[in-house]
Amino acid sequence: MEKPRPSRTGPAGPGRRFRLFFPRLRVSAVQATFALAAFIGGAAALGGYAFSRLLLLVERICHLESVTRMESLGPWLILLPALGGLLAGPLIYFLARETRGGGVADVMEAVDHHGGRIRPAVALVKTAASALTLGTGGSAGSIGPIVQIGAGIGSTIGRIFRSPPRRLKTLLACGASGGISAIFNAPFGGIMFSLEVVLREFRGLSFIYVAIAAVVSALVSRAITGDTTVFAAESARAVLYMKSHWEIVAFLGLGAFTAFAAKIFNYFLNRSELLFNRVRGPELLKPAAGGLAVGLIAYFLTRLVPAPGLNNPLAVMGVGFNTIRLVLNPENYPAWMEGGTGLLLLSLALVAALKILATAFTLGSGGSGGIFAPTLVIGAVSGAFYGFLLQAVFPGMVASPAVYALVGMGACFAGAAHAPITAIFILFEITDSYEVILPIMAAVVVSSLVAFWLKPESNFAECLIRKGIEPRRPKKTDILHDLRTKDVMIRDVQTIEETMTMDVLRKKVGKTLHTSLPVVDSGGDLVGLVTYKEIHLGVECETPDCDLTARNFMIPDPVTALPDEPVDVVFRRMKANFIGVAPVIRGPGDRKVVGIVTYRNIFEAYEKALME
Repeated sequence: MEKPRPSRTGPAGPGRRFRLFFPRLRVSAVQATFALAAFIGGAAALGGYAFSRLLLLVERICHLESVTRMESLGPWLILLPALGGLLAGPLIYFLARETRGGGVADVMEAVDHHGGRIRPAVALVKTAASALTLGTGGSAGSIGPIVQIGAGIGSTIGRIFRSPPRRLKTLLACGASGGISAIFNAPFGGIMFSLEVVLREFRGLSFIYVAIAAVVSALVSRAITGDTTVFAAESARAVLYMKSHWEIVAFLGLGAFTAFAAKIFNYFLNRSELLFNRVRGPELLKPAAGGLAVGLIAYFLTRLVPAPGLNNPLAVMGVGFNTIRLVLNPENYPAWMEGGTGLLLLSLALVAALKILATAFTLGSGGSGGIFAPTLVIGAVSGAFYGFLLQAVFPGMVASPAVYALVGMGACFAGAAHAPITAIFILFEITDSYEVILPIMAAVVVSSLVAFWLKPESNFAECLIRKGIEPRRPKKTDILHDLRTKDVMIRDVQTIEETMTMDVLRKKVGKTLHTSLPVVDSGGDLVGLVTYKEIHLGVECETPDCDLTARNFMIPDPVTALPDEPVDVVFRRMKANFIGVAPVIRGPGDRKVVGIVTYRNIFEAYEKALME
């Protein structure tokens, strides 16, 4: 009876798994992944929408907007974020501790160290815990949770279809791309975020898979919520232009300014987490302590900030999109300027500083949320501060502070995440204006360079470091590192005994396609390697063929590989020893030959992986 041929997609790859569900379909692994990417994009949009609705429901139940408008409810304003931390803490502690803090860093950890695997419970717990934290006034972002929810959906679907690790990472990135695309209504931004921040590489079909997910997610999101952005940037489009070409110098300065703001934010996040780690007490109660600190900050903000609108507790509580809308709307500026430029600058500086502190207390204590949106808030307020300062020094010679606020958002995010391409695309899609593309590019690039000079790690990488996890440094060998020797080796390999004579060996080599043959002893253990070069030297030798054995001209103790070794490790070992072939042995204590690997096998596997 003929044995069944093994599937090209492995024991249960996406293509084969699709055929198990739909027997009449004839699909390849690539076609199956295209379909999965589209499905994940739509699911991520729905997951993000469900989270947004749950967050809105929690806000309405807690009467968050009403509380922030009534000064007589000061005590409830202080206690409300603590209540959210009290409810979210047990959820995080008992069900999914990886939902603690920001979501993007955990997605990066899944890609770097867990083969793209995220537990299905993570998306559910992150949805509930973040909605409780943010809906009660905790200061954090909703974008990070949506990214983690989308990534969790992508990872879960990929695991259902038993995708191999490399493809599973791509499907995870599809979910993250879908989340960003849906919330910003910016598919290009979603694509670049997944490639630049999550995968940290641009290669082959991964770009296409992620793009499909982002486009489908944007279409689903627009069908549900309409073609709008969360920041209502339309109000600023009338003033989105530079007064002169020389003003580009001012935007270069804005990039450096916001880079310092991003690193200050990261510093306080780090110090807050260290502080709460040192505090003795139940971990599940620490988010409540952080929430109490946020409530106190919001209470005092209403007394310290003089500018109308900016003294609303929502300037530091919750996600902060309300603050972004305020500074992007030029119609608010006349009322703010009535108290004088000095008081306005003081108000903006206080809002930025208190937002940094409130977010540090929320996330440092273990609350669930993201750091993506806070960087946008801090960047917008810092940009407005910078723009009003320039107007005071050069009246009538610079653009509206709304332009600097908008550009500051992208520059601060680029400085925090070290993701300039993502920042440029998101801002361009939000504004839909070529008038500000040069200021955006200038500020974002400078911010990225200055931030890297101040500290090479991004805010997301710093989150991993604080957890004791070393972020992966993207290299060209990463593709080979994900492959194992058993995946690329030739399994059907012939061996020769060390006592075989030259005349018998020459006839045997002529019948095989291998240019090198492992030499084994009487027990079957590897003792050497014979290549065409050694055979040629044996031909030129004056000793008769019948007196020459493989033991006489073999390479003793050749370079070997183990089946579960990363291919890049084997590749470097072969290069260091100037040899293009390595026998694969069963294990460190077992030198039985199970295969052979060559440069050609490695190059073919690398080329195939690039196209996945």
